[in-house]
Amino acid sequence: MNQKVIHEETDKLHFLTVRNLPENSMDMEVLQQLFMNLSSISSEEKLKPVVIKSAGKNFSTGYDCSCHLIKDNDFLLSVITLGSGILQLIRNYEAPVVSFCNGYTLGAGLELALISDYSVGEKGSSYGFPDINFEFPSIMVPPEGFRNFLSGSSLKELSSGKIFSCNEAIDYGFISRQGTLKDAEDMAISLNNSFFRRIKSSRFMPNEVIKSYAHYIETANTKLIRLKDLESFRKKLTGAA
Repeated sequence: MNQKVIHEETDKLHFLTVRNLPENSMDMEVLQQLFMNLSSISSEEKLKPVVIKSAGKNFSTGYDCSCHLIKDNDFLLSVITLGSGILQLIRNYEAPVVSFCNGYTLGAGLELALISDYSVGEKGSSYGFPDINFEFPSIMVPPEGFRNFLSGSSLKELSSGKIFSCNEAIDYGFISRQGTLKDAEDMAISLNNSFFRRIKSSRFMPNEVIKSYAHYIETANTKLIRLKDLESFRKKLTGAA
């Protein structure tokens, strides 16, 4: 298995760096390695904050469009099961998990930022969930679960599939603030307190919502997913075409 998520540790922090260049797209290996690293970190006696970041120019442009297996219901269900596992690991981890987003943060990349306890966006970064316009399902957050992270008006904007600037993303609550990687590190350390730990789990949806979404995916019409069109859209957007 290629190393697509790199774990580094300092006295105060864990760093998980997604490295699936050029666009840091999510695929089965990335999800598996995020899950395994978060599981390992969670089992340690001393829980330290985690900063999730990416190598290269983009945080993540979303799930890998070259994976045509995603149209197979069983495979899609395995992806979503893994994605919901990452969500639950972050929910249950008693120390803060902070995402630092640079470049484009789209689709599953934005889901990862949303389920993090705090997110910092680099100046000039962009955000969105264009996947919805191509019938590509969410893989970490069930559609109903987005309401736990966003207001009704913000969810309506996100559901438009538009691309948002960093300032717009902050206004709608897609990310927490603009800043640098150092700001993300400092915030992760400052949030590591007993008050934060008491309120953390209240942000997340009940397990019944996750189970209901998995049940829906079992029979969803995956033929509607337009992988090639989504891939073309992403390439034009990021200048990779």
